Amino acid sequence: MKATDFKILDQFDQLQVIEDKAVFLDYRQDGDYSIGLFQVEGFYVEVFFHVIKLEYKRMRVFDDTRFLDPYISQIDITDLCDCRH
Repeated sequence: MKATDFKILDQFDQLQVIEDKAVFLDYRQDGDYSIGLFQVEGFYVEVFFHVIKLEYKRMRVFDDTRFLDPYISQIDITDLCDCRH
C-alpha cells in the first residue's frame, strides 16, 4: 500500500489499516493533543487525539522523513556513545 492509496480510504478503513498493518513507533504531546506515530509499509501516519475531549481529531499521512524531526529530537543517545573527550 502506498500513502496515496491510504489517503483515498474513508476514515473507518484508514483506522482499520492502522489497526491491522501499522507498527506503532512513538507518541508525543502537543498542547491538548496526544499524537501517535505509526509506520504502514513505506509511509507514516500521525493520529491526533484530543486528550481533554477524549476524541480522535485527524490524521497526517506522509513519507517525507523531515516530519519525523519532533520524534527524533526526543531520543536521548547520550548512553550510546562515549562523549568524554
